[in-house]
Amino acid sequence: MASPAPDAVVTHHRDGFRSGVARFNELLAERLGVPLQGLDGLADAVGRPLLSFKVSELGEDERAVAAYVEQGGAEWELFLHEYRDLPLERDLVAGARRVHCGNGEILAAVGGAAAWAQVVWTPGLILDDRPFRPAEISVFSFGMAHKIRVDTFRRLRELLEASGSTYAVFVSAANHETASLRDSEAVFREMHDLFPNELYFLGNLSDVAVHNQLVSATFFAAFFEQGLRANNTSVASALERGAVVITNLDEHSPPEYVHMDNVIDIERCDELPSDPLVLKRISLQAMETGRARDWDALLAELR
Repeated sequence: MASPAPDAVVTHHRDGFRSGVARFNELLAERLGVPLQGLDGLADAVGRPLLSFKVSELGEDERAVAAYVEQGGAEWELFLHEYRDLPLERDLVAGARRVHCGNGEILAAVGGAAAWAQVVWTPGLILDDRPFRPAEISVFSFGMAHKIRVDTFRRLRELLEASGSTYAVFVSAANHETASLRDSEAVFREMHDLFPNELYFLGNLSDVAVHNQLVSATFFAAFFEQGLRANNTSVASALERGAVVITNLDEHSPPEYVHMDNVIDIERCDELPSDPLVLKRISLQAMETGRARDWDALLAELR
């Protein structure tokens, strides 16, 4: 008789933007048709959950897992992404009904400690395999993911649609440890709803990759809760490279940032410029403005 399938996948954290194991667990639970649960609900788990995490990463959560193992009467399966022969790992393996080892090295390390064990694998996690479609207008944006203003991007979409040109939006984002990755994921879900076919999420790019996006995109977009400030490094990087920046200005924005001179203020924009000469003029003015505010200029102020 076949063994009953797991009725839940239990993981350490559920931030797919941050961890390959977390993303694997999201997809695994979805394909098994079972809920994905965190360790906070492990004590009340019933049935046969599949425990899928790295014990070495648990930290304070190790207590919850140890309490679950020690309570007796629980049945679980185990997916091992690594095996370091830690005491809790040994207890999890010894008590599991089935142990699924992510590779042969793990199976060899587990040895005969498991009642039932097998080698499995992890399929690829790349689901969005769309080719970049050629577009007449390209918009690039990068910065803190949780700070993306979806409402202002909605106005940008109106301007892009009104242009009558094909367009693509490329977004790269970073996250501080203190920022909620769940909030970031929600933002990108909204962005995908806004640009269902035109949005390409590029993940966290290196400096050289961001540089190449800035010098090749038609526009760089960055919008802020109140308005652009002098200490925003994303816009500074864009201006230094001559990117045509679409942003929002207010009374506290640097006075040298002028609509249709070196930046485009989306609040005052009725249509996006398309004349190559106009775009080139804004680009050159942006570069001049950016270089007047570079490291050398700042150091001169501080000395």
